Amino acid sequence: MKISSDLIDALLMLSCIILVLVGTTSFENPTNKTIIMVVLGIIAISSAVLRVIKMKNGQDTTQH
Repeated sequence: MKISSDLIDALLMLSCIILVLVGTTSFENPTNKTIIMVVLGIIAISSAVLRVIKMKNGQDTTQH
């Protein structure tokens, strides 16, 4: 499956922005806030890993 680097960058930026917004907002139920922050954190980390993998693959193809 081919993933665009622009899509990875956009997903990383959005997840970080929403993570900050959710973190600074007060919720009635702290469990909901924790669940949302964990899901967004997983998305942000996976986006960062995908970005690193994409950058490594880009460097490997330029050397050959």
